[in-house]
Amino acid sequence: MIKEIGGYFELEINSQYGNIPENVIALNTARNALRYIIKAYNIKEIYVPYYTCPVVWEILEKENCKINFYHIDDNFIPTKDFQRDDFILYTNYFGICAKQAKELSEKYKNLIVDNAQAYFMQKLGLASFNSVRKFFGVPDGSFLFCNRTLNENIEQDNSHQRCLHLLKRIDVNASFGYEDFRNNSNHFKSEPIKYMSNLTKHLINSIDVNKAKEKRLKNFKYLHKYLSKENELKFELDVDDVPMVYPYLIKNEKLRSKLIKNKIYVAQYWSELPEEYYENYLYKYLLPLPIDHRYNIDDIKKFVEVINEQS
Repeated sequence: MIKEIGGYFELEINSQYGNIPENVIALNTARNALRYIIKAYNIKEIYVPYYTCPVVWEILEKENCKINFYHIDDNFIPTKDFQRDDFILYTNYFGICAKQAKELSEKYKNLIVDNAQAYFMQKLGLASFNSVRKFFGVPDGSFLFCNRTLNENIEQDNSHQRCLHLLKRIDVNASFGYEDFRNNSNHFKSEPIKYMSNLTKHLINSIDVNKAKEKRLKNFKYLHKYLSKENELKFELDVDDVPMVYPYLIKNEKLRSKLIKNKIYVAQYWSELPEEYYENYLYKYLLPLPIDHRYNIDDIKKFVEVINEQS
């Protein structure tokens, strides 16, 4: 295309950081990164955890890939022994399961690591992928680490139409843009595999991800210092762990609504399962507390204060 000169200005983004890894396939979404892997390796059958996003199941069904479910224990380790050649999808839960993922990758050659909650984790196993929008203020994006490429004509995505919730949160507040955020998420259900948009690339390269990483770890460690005693989950961070949230597991049916009432928004992962499953206990009682780079220690102290309030 001939370079356009003159006219109105574009949104000015200082893309000074080189945050797009080498030898990565930059795609539009994490779910499409998984589809890419299924197609590239012609996977017809795969083991998947019960405790994961239902989107994973939907993608596999669309690709006519047979799903075999497995359980995890309270250390997020599969309770099943697989065959050496089995294809296995493992979720790096909350970005605190690097050690488990490494051990599984040494044991099973066809391990695929879902790092949607672990943006900073490097390539591991047969293939791995992350989700950029779960960690930063971008409309979409996923980095896929995979040694195979699809022999298909893949278009490049356009992301400008999916930025309204990002702009509304800056201009007004999170509640004002929430419906747009939901609409954006629902839009991905019908999106085919596409390469990452130019806009998303520019936005990613404008973020000081190393500073964001440091703040996440600092916030996480502060929460762990004050909440670990009551937290039913027991863990230590691996050198490669950079958490997405602080997973606080406590059998308290009122605490989630109490946090939300105090404008501390906590998600619920993922779908209700049979009552006897340990995964359903996680669904009911696990509180993923925000720890990202938007917050300082004074903000994080608020979590502890609200949790410790008697009510």
